[in-house]
Amino acid sequence: MAGLSSLGPDMSLDDINTVLTVILGKSQEWHTDWKLWIGLILWLGVISKWVRHGYEGIYWLKATYTIGYDLTILHLVQHFGKTGLHMSFATLLFQTIVSTYVFWKPRDLAKSKSFTASSLYEDIGGSVLQVHFLFVGQLSLLLMYFCALFRAADTETRNYVHWVVAYFAVQMSSFFNRGSDSQLGQVWDGALWQEVMNSADKVNFSCTVFGGKVKTFRVSRGHMISRGLMGFIVNSIFREALAFTVPVMLMLVSDPFEFVGSCLALNFIVTLDDMEAKEYLVVDASPSLPLVDGFTDVQGKLPEAASTYSPSGCNAGTVVPGQLQDSNEPEELV
Repeated sequence: MAGLSSLGPDMSLDDINTVLTVILGKSQEWHTDWKLWIGLILWLGVISKWVRHGYEGIYWLKATYTIGYDLTILHLVQHFGKTGLHMSFATLLFQTIVSTYVFWKPRDLAKSKSFTASSLYEDIGGSVLQVHFLFVGQLSLLLMYFCALFRAADTETRNYVHWVVAYFAVQMSSFFNRGSDSQLGQVWDGALWQEVMNSADKVNFSCTVFGGKVKTFRVSRGHMISRGLMGFIVNSIFREALAFTVPVMLMLVSDPFEFVGSCLALNFIVTLDDMEAKEYLVVDASPSLPLVDGFTDVQGKLPEAASTYSPSGCNAGTVVPGQLQDSNEPEELV
């Protein structure tokens, strides 16, 4: 009976971790660490393919890209500690810029005459105060996460079972290549927001609100820029940082139960701004039409005048009320 007790789950996990430590553990010299060179080859190799040929949403390529970058970050943390985390965040900023370029999908409000808001940062008809409170809340939680990450980096805990499980169960099962179902929420659509900002101060926007009424309004360029910056910081920069530091963070957790709880809770931070899809129409703001600020009761119908405006000067027709002309949801951006 005493021999059978050694076959418990704790001992099994310890045995597996011992094996993984031999494979993934810290090397004597940083330049002899296979994780650095293999990781860089995989990570940069896939990035170069995406830059040259575009992103196609191929799962095995995303898995290769992710494990390559995970190995690179693991190496930096093992050999340089907190400095390695700073170096990782620098590469994450670089990766965010490259990803924004790779995933850039031009939008044309002149053609679509509408866009769909899926984040409170895109909800231009919503409360300005609420958006700023939301940003402060998300920023505070993310800073606490990063503080916990840096603090844990000083500990001796290195559970490589958690690192491997985080890759399979969290990153490649719930985060990446899930489209709109990703537990990280949607990637910030910079191309869409650039088009929306270019239309600011030139057009009115219209949306259906509570009670079947239609709110028609104009938004300043400064307000659009503010929302765009907050949305990009949270749903691009911080989203990338959270997604790719999760394996290291969970590796520093010693208790399996705490590991499971952290897996389920971490994505909460960057999805606080997610909302039910809401359609905004572009409404002509030419002198021939009165500028309406506030609510107009049209019994739930969208204005027939919605949108003859064209940023390029062409007339692309009118919007069919209630029909989404062109979704702003990126295809498999994660």
